[in-house]
Amino acid sequence: MSRQMCGFTLDDGPVLVTGAGGFVGRRLMDLFQLGQGDIAADCTSCFSAPPGVRRIAWPLPGYPSASLGQVRYVIHLAGLSSVANSISSAEKVMQVNTEGTRSVVQWIQERSPQALLLFASSSEVYQPSVNMLDENSLIAPRSPYGESKLKAEELLAGSGIQYVVSRSFPHYGPGQSGNFVLPSFCRRVIRSISNGEGTISTGNLTAVRDYLYIDDVVSAYAALLANGQAGSVYNVCSGIGRSIGELLSMILKIPGAGLRSVTEPHLLREEDQLIQIGNPEKLRDLGWALKFSLEEGLKVLYQWWEDRL
Repeated sequence: MSRQMCGFTLDDGPVLVTGAGGFVGRRLMDLFQLGQGDIAADCTSCFSAPPGVRRIAWPLPGYPSASLGQVRYVIHLAGLSSVANSISSAEKVMQVNTEGTRSVVQWIQERSPQALLLFASSSEVYQPSVNMLDENSLIAPRSPYGESKLKAEELLAGSGIQYVVSRSFPHYGPGQSGNFVLPSFCRRVIRSISNGEGTISTGNLTAVRDYLYIDDVVSAYAALLANGQAGSVYNVCSGIGRSIGELLSMILKIPGAGLRSVTEPHLLREEDQLIQIGNPEKLRDLGWALKFSLEEGLKVLYQWWEDRL
């Protein structure tokens, strides 16, 4: 027996998702068509999930609040995800992201040793470079967030469990927190238009990033679970870099507003990496392909926020 998820064939058996109440977790449960027998975990059990999915509380680090049977796959998304916030809360980020991953690994070792774990790491583990980053590029995180993900990767390497690592580059889509760059731009543009203003405040617009729409990220995770090599690391990215200024211009074109941006010093961050573009060839070799352009994804994101503001 097998299961079809985003066009990829996986073994039959229960799927456990941590961080299921978050931005990526919610979309993954929908696109993976999770249901009866699958398990969704988050800090509390007060989040929505598809019919039939069992919701549990699993505050990390620690053990789940309920007894769980063996599962075939564990998709570990839970963690603190803001690079900016990690600067002022380094100890907490390390506790949740690194020690939280240790808790998940220990649960697998003790309760479900045959499970395959997908760990959502980050491109923030890489050393900044003007060159396209592949999985063998130099490692040198510049933030507590990146450091926490790197340490989690290292503990996986010595764990003895089956795992695959996704070094995910920035991603976006409906449901993402408004504190992240692209949702924040959409909110500010919509409110500026509503208030009859002619400008919006911005931070660093020169940094170059490689952004993926959420549905392409989820399909990449399906590819890793179905075809990824155990113990390996894969970039999840588009291979296309755009400056933050270009991305803002694309958003401004959606409503056709004649707004201009004004750089505010308090929005600038010293830890911003100037260029971060990933090489997705290793992921493409698994059968994955980019489906959503930035223009398409940003229109969906903008409309989502416009409907809610």
